[in-house]
Amino acid sequence: MEFEDFENYSYIYDLSEEDESPQSSLSIAHMISLSFYSVAFLLGVPGNAIVIWFMGFKWDKSVSTLWFLNLAIADFIFVLFLPLYITYVAMGFHWPFGKWLCKMNSFIALLNMFASVFFLTFISLDRYIRLVHPVFSYKYRTVRNTLILSGIIWISAAIIGGPALYFRDTTTILNNITLCYNNFHVCSCLRSRHQMCIFACMALCKQLAELRVLLSLEGFYRTHHLGVVWLQRA
Repeated sequence: MEFEDFENYSYIYDLSEEDESPQSSLSIAHMISLSFYSVAFLLGVPGNAIVIWFMGFKWDKSVSTLWFLNLAIADFIFVLFLPLYITYVAMGFHWPFGKWLCKMNSFIALLNMFASVFFLTFISLDRYIRLVHPVFSYKYRTVRNTLILSGIIWISAAIIGGPALYFRDTTTILNNITLCYNNFHVCSCLRSRHQMCIFACMALCKQLAELRVLLSLEGFYRTHHLGVVWLQRA
């Protein structure tokens, strides 16, 4: 079958390896996951709320506080949506919240993932620039520039996570079980070239995110190494 035939191809939905199948009883692994998700929600909501309150309303605005404030906001939004996924798993992977919350829940998860990666990367780069290039840091490391970069990061994360708002869908299978899954055949009007471009962009964004993780780790290592050297000289 040629790739062009897929847009007119009718198929019966079959669960892929990435999608969980509905179950009548939860396994031990799923029960452990529910426990971790519940703890993350119970601790994450008040914890991130406290960080947002102090860094956003009590403390003076600085470059460092703005980075961690944005990181806390990303995590806070994510943990607010955790009860949806907890319910999804607890009900044997039945999604009772409708199509739009299915899309929004997946979008928020991707938004948090990419925003967190980007902010952690810039936190490491910020520390590196402050230690290695103090003149450049003094000139350009300002609150205004940090706010601009934060806005760019949020927009970039939203764009990368945007396909979830389009491709995530719900379907009802046996026993009235509703699944929240990736429906890449959601629109037959898309030409095959457009589909290939979308998949290529998603793959590229994933690789860029992995690259930023490596840069973040490298920046943290260099910062730690320079700090040790500075302490030894002192």
